[in-house]
Amino acid sequence: MAANYWESSQFQRFLLSRYELAEIESTHMMQLTSHEITYLKIYFSSLILKLGKRLRTRQEIIATALMYFKRFYINNTFYDIDPYLMAATCVYLACKVDENPHHIKHIWSESKAVYAEVSTDIRFPYDIPDIAECESYLLEEMKFYLVVYHPYQVLIDVGENIKLTKPSMQASWSIINDSFITDLSLVYPPHVIAVAALFLSRVVDQGSMAELEAQQWFADLNVDMTDVLQVVSELIEIYKVWSGYDEAKMPDLVIRYIADIAASSG
Repeated sequence: MAANYWESSQFQRFLLSRYELAEIESTHMMQLTSHEITYLKIYFSSLILKLGKRLRTRQEIIATALMYFKRFYINNTFYDIDPYLMAATCVYLACKVDENPHHIKHIWSESKAVYAEVSTDIRFPYDIPDIAECESYLLEEMKFYLVVYHPYQVLIDVGENIKLTKPSMQASWSIINDSFITDLSLVYPPHVIAVAALFLSRVVDQGSMAELEAQQWFADLNVDMTDVLQVVSELIEIYKVWSGYDEAKMPDLVIRYIADIAASSG
C-alpha cells in the first residue's frame, strides 16, 4: 500500500487531465447528449449506493466501488461489459478490498433485489460465476491497483482542526458523496475535492468560523483555489442537471445507448 496519496497508483496511474477526460466524454457524446451522460452517471451511482446500503457497508466502500466503476469504463464501453453486472462486481470487490467482505452469492442475490426494486425493465440474466468472471476483467483493467484515497479523511482531519460544526460537517460530507456522481475524482486529488466541499457547504451553513476568519483560512491553504473553484462550479452544474433526472427512464436509456454503441461498432 502506498504511504500516501502522492506515491499511490491513484495519482501516478489513474489521474487524468481535463483534456484526457474531455476526449473520453467526446466518444460517449456521439450517442448521447451531455445531460443524458450525466443522467447515466447519476443512475449507476444511485444503483451502487442502493446496493451498498442494502449490504450496510460504509460510505467509503461505496465510494471505492464507484471509483472502480469509473476506472473500468475509461477504456471500455457499456457494450463491452453490461454496466449492471459491472456495478455489482465493483461493490463485491470494494467490500473485499476494504475488509468488509460479503459472499459472492449474497452480492448476487442483493443485486438482483435492488435492480428489481428499481425497475422491472432492468435485465440482469447473470449468475454467480458471471460476477466472478467479471471481477477478473475488472482486476485486469485496473492492473490490480486497488487502493483508493477518498476526500472523507481529509474532511475529518480539517474538521477537527478548525472545529467544524456538525451541520457543516454533514453538509460537506453529503457534497463529497455527490462528487462521486461526477468524474471529479478522476481529475482532482482528494484534498481538492474536500476543500471544495467545505467551500460549497458554507453556502448551506455558515459553520463555526466567522466570515473573515473563513476567508483567511481558505487563503492560507496550500491548495490551488482555481482547481477548488472549478470543482465547485462542476458540482453546482450537476445539481442543476439533476433536477431533470427521471430514474424511471434510465433502463430504456441504457438499452438505447448500448444498442447505439453496437450499431456504431458494426
